[in-house]
Amino acid sequence: MLAQGMPFEPLHTDEKLDRPGGRPPDMDSHMIAGCAGFVAASLLTYFLALWPHLVFHEGYRLQTLATALGFGLLPACALGVFAARRSGLPGACGFVGGTMAFAVFLHLRLQQFLAARGSRDLPQPEYPDSFQWAVPLLALAVAVLVAAVSLPKSERP
Repeated sequence: MLAQGMPFEPLHTDEKLDRPGGRPPDMDSHMIAGCAGFVAASLLTYFLALWPHLVFHEGYRLQTLATALGFGLLPACALGVFAARRSGLPGACGFVGGTMAFAVFLHLRLQQFLAARGSRDLPQPEYPDSFQWAVPLLALAVAVLVAAVSLPKSERP
């Protein structure tokens, strides 16, 4: 129990401060900041990686697929580095989660193009059938690697 007559009782000291002392961050605000970082990183990653595939319609061509992946994944990886540095583990996990959602989209998109193989009315894809699972897995592996390297050393396992 504190003494009743201390002049600086809330500070628990007799030191005079120029401004009021700040309160340390509580657990609730830390959790909200982590959740917000996760959601923002995952949504922005998904949309940054996705938009080129909606703009470049000739995804059955290898050159168009590579261009769309370049225009989408490079900015998404830059965002992943920023999110991991800014929010730590929640930002890195949000980046990987957004890339997972994009990998599912990419798998379905490539499967759609490869389903046209053998049809005379539809353009034929210029890449093998293994691309439907290999390219999304490669994108996901790159995202995990970027997230792991970008984490601050204090948060690495």
